[in-house]
Amino acid sequence: MIKNKRRKMVKANNVVALDIDGILCDFEGHWTNCARRVLDWPDLKKLNEAYHLHNRYGIPKADAHHVWDTFHHEVEWANVPLYDHARDLVYALEDMGCQVWAVTSIRAEFHQARVDSLCRLPAGRVICVNPAHAPTEKAATLQRVGAVAFLDDQADNANAATSVVGLSVLLDRRYTGLEAPTSDVVVIDDPMDYPVLVETMMKRTGRALA
Repeated sequence: MIKNKRRKMVKANNVVALDIDGILCDFEGHWTNCARRVLDWPDLKKLNEAYHLHNRYGIPKADAHHVWDTFHHEVEWANVPLYDHARDLVYALEDMGCQVWAVTSIRAEFHQARVDSLCRLPAGRVICVNPAHAPTEKAATLQRVGAVAFLDDQADNANAATSVVGLSVLLDRRYTGLEAPTSDVVVIDDPMDYPVLVETMMKRTGRALA
C-alpha cells in the first residue's frame, strides 16, 4: 500500500483524479486468480482483449457469475494488488503539488475495501460511482471535486470527463468492444505519461506547481 509520506502545499485548483482498476490496481490479475481457484481451472489463459473478463478468458457466463459472487462476498476487493507503477504515479503527482483523488465504478458498499486496497488516500478522496451510470456519474464527481485532470482505462469514462476537466486521458489497454475515444481525449500507453501531461497542462494554463 502507498503511504502518504510527502506533505506538499496543494493549490485548490490542482485536484487530479484517477480511476482505480486498470490504473492503480491489477484487477484483472486478481479476478482471474480468483476464477482459477473458484472454478478449479488452473490453466485459465487469456484468449483475446475483449473488455468483459468472461469473454477475454473464455469462461461460460454461469461460471463467471459464480466467480463474481465469490469476489463480492469474500474479501477480494480489499486485496486487489497495486501495480508496480502505482506508488510512483501517485508520488509524481503529489510532488507537483497535486491533490490526488480516486474515482471508481463500484457499488458504494465496497468503499472501505477500495480504500484498504490501494494508496492510503483519505477515505473522503476515494469516490464510488454506480457502475451502471459510470460515465455520467464520474463526470459529475469530477466536476464536484473540482478536478482539472482525469485518467481512466475506459474510453466512455474519459469521453464524458472532457466536458468538466481540462485534461482527460485514456490509458489504452487495447480493450475491444468499447466506445472509441474522441479527439478531445489524450491517449497514452504508459501510466507514467499522465504526470508529464498534467505538469504540461499546469504550466500552460498558469496554475501554480509545488
